[in-house]
Amino acid sequence: MASVGKMLFVFLCLVSSIVFVTPDDIPEDWPPKDEKFKYEADGLYSEDFDLEIGKGLKTFERNLDDVFTCRLSYEIPKGETEEWRVTMSQSPDLTAYSCIIERPGPTKSDLNFKQFKMSLIGVNEINYGEAYGAPSVPLPEEEYKLDKDKMEVVSLPGKFKGHVSRLFAVALLHRLHEEL
Repeated sequence: MASVGKMLFVFLCLVSSIVFVTPDDIPEDWPPKDEKFKYEADGLYSEDFDLEIGKGLKTFERNLDDVFTCRLSYEIPKGETEEWRVTMSQSPDLTAYSCIIERPGPTKSDLNFKQFKMSLIGVNEINYGEAYGAPSVPLPEEEYKLDKDKMEVVSLPGKFKGHVSRLFAVALLHRLHEEL
């Protein structure tokens, strides 16, 4: 019986610490309709952007800490503009970077990519890279490749079937070590 009392006490403490927000506390213009999501902190950057539709190769890139750049080159001949998100992070020991470019949320897309290439710039070695058709389903290996020499995850011409929802890669930055 004492343990039930303790659990009830803990529960009541947790409930009493919750801050309730009333509709009067929320500004009328929130969330901003004309602003896209963007977040920056030490070693972390995330931003929403629109994929450009139309003939020709398009490019989107962002830089983290003036060292690491994640670039997406893609071609989507037709369709409706979609909002995507880039998220880049740096390891606490400053030796690795990651980049995720994805369609946020569970929405289904009718976009048919002709090609894609995610390039990692400013790093010395790409450790891991993967492309996803559905948010949690990797593309078949015959549709894309991880090119460790060029530091990119790239669609394979003639084999890629046009649907991608997420690209993910992890890379190492080798720093020179001084001998003791």
